Amino acid sequence: MNYKMKYSAAVIAAGVLLGGLGLNGQVIDASAFKSGVKAAISTQQTSKTEAALEWNGKSLSQKGMLDHGTVYVPATAIRDALGIPLKYDAKNKEYTLGNGYNKLIAKVYDANEIYLSVNRFYAGEPGGKIVNGRLYIPYKVLNQYMGIQGQWSPSAKWLSMKPKKQNPITIKTETVKKKISNTTAVVNYPVISGLENEEVQTNINKVLKMNAEETIAGFEQNTGGLSPSGKDYPYEFQGEFVVNYNAQGLLSITTYSYSFTGGAHGMTFRKSFTFSLEDGKQMKLGDFVNMQGTNKQKLNNLVLNKMKKDGGYLGGFKGVPADADFYLKDNAAVLYFQLYDYTAYAYGFPEFELKLKDWK
Repeated sequence: MNYKMKYSAAVIAAGVLLGGLGLNGQVIDASAFKSGVKAAISTQQTSKTEAALEWNGKSLSQKGMLDHGTVYVPATAIRDALGIPLKYDAKNKEYTLGNGYNKLIAKVYDANEIYLSVNRFYAGEPGGKIVNGRLYIPYKVLNQYMGIQGQWSPSAKWLSMKPKKQNPITIKTETVKKKISNTTAVVNYPVISGLENEEVQTNINKVLKMNAEETIAGFEQNTGGLSPSGKDYPYEFQGEFVVNYNAQGLLSITTYSYSFTGGAHGMTFRKSFTFSLEDGKQMKLGDFVNMQGTNKQKLNNLVLNKMKKDGGYLGGFKGVPADADFYLKDNAAVLYFQLYDYTAYAYGFPEFELKLKDWK
């Protein structure tokens, strides 16, 4: 079996096993997976509905919430049932859930505007909600970033959750710091351990550390010719990472760096790495998505049409390159482009979720 077929099948299989809810947060009947048919309920919900919760076969006293086809779980239920730390910073109006390599941060602007990020990496829509003073997190965010899998029964309004089966490795955070002008650049990067093949482990860690060092060097280069920042608008240099996928012998990580050296706004750059933990190979999009023949034109058309439809398209797109930026998630590869590559800054990073079963 070639790389593309082998790993696409593995990720699809993992998604079926782990996915009780759809990739877009809509509710999927878990029983449908047994028959091989996905049955999504309507997203045209007009009011919030209470949902029963279960963890590892034990019913929880706290209830979840179904709102417009998305299932939400109270952050306090995750804290109490899973033992995941939950903190609240009243000054900055921020909740932090977790203390491992993926920390979920909920920035509260108001009850219906709660920005969710993982290590400051935007977790997508929908955001969180506060109902009766309690913070609720979409299940899809817990599933994608917090190592939780689940099955949903739409008839019973019941969500059963348990730990997601992940690769038997440990991921810790190391930090590179350097004084640049009158501020300190800080880049956090992942270090893995627990692989049986120490050579593969060393090579993967070398790649990730080198990327962190190159990020620091890039920060220094960006300050060339600029005056030192003042106290009113200080320079900022920050690097972080998020683990997108860690299962089936695959590890997909996105690193990102943010710098502000004056002007209207700062700049963020993303870089993703997807490794085979068997041999340390760095995977390409073409290892998961068929980019040959008519499929390549199909992909190019999909990307161009979506950019034009979503707005902010600046022109210049000539096709998806072989070394395109992407990361993995359950059932899908997510292709993306950098800020300003083809769209205006205000439109963020253009992303294109490619369901692997559709791109064999």
